[in-house]
Amino acid sequence: MKCPECGSRTSVEIDMHSEGFTADESPVKECGSCGLVWRVRVVKGKPTVDIIKAAEKKVQ
Repeated sequence: MKCPECGSRTSVEIDMHSEGFTADESPVKECGSCGLVWRVRVVKGKPTVDIIKAAEKKVQ
């Protein structure tokens, strides 16, 4: 999946199963290029991006 911030496809899935924060349907991912942490979840049939931590650096 592409990073919603920089468009990079270098992402790492983060296993964070504390009190339902993440689920198998919407895993938390971190961009290896800009550092953005996000997850995609489906709300009323439409994918929604939840930004958990803003990007740390700009990718050129």
